[in-house]
Amino acid sequence: MKDRKAKTAADFVKELEADEEYVARMAHKKEAAAELERVCAADEGTLVQDLRAGGFAVSSVWDFVNGSGAPAPAVATLVRHLDLPHHPRIWDGIVRALSTQEARAGAFSRLTQLYGAETDPARRWVLANALGSMAKFKEVADLPDIQRYKDLFDNHAG
Repeated sequence: MKDRKAKTAADFVKELEADEEYVARMAHKKEAAAELERVCAADEGTLVQDLRAGGFAVSSVWDFVNGSGAPAPAVATLVRHLDLPHHPRIWDGIVRALSTQEARAGAFSRLTQLYGAETDPARRWVLANALGSMAKFKEVADLPDIQRYKDLFDNHAG
């Protein structure tokens, strides 16, 4: 058996850069990602303005998600925006920003209503996850199909 020379990462990168199909696919992916970023930034413009008017130095709702969640004073603004038309990624960020025990007082009721009306499984999971961060399972046990998401509630203390 011949000894094969191991391919280095640099060699592999050179091969990819020489592959026209790969280069075209990557360019398309970069363009799509940039377009999504533009669409989402435009979509959440009023949300960001409302949050800034409330004293929050954010550039996106995802700033809360990537931190420790929305602070209690921001909850009312976020809940209000749940009822406004938003890009699915922005809606997801709003719900995830509300996924804290601290948001319960201002968001639990509305999130429960939205869960009950939601038919999309992915969106329903996001809502169940938010509810699971702020409630005991027995508090939501009557919601349709919530049993499917019971594991999201198992770690809730109390």
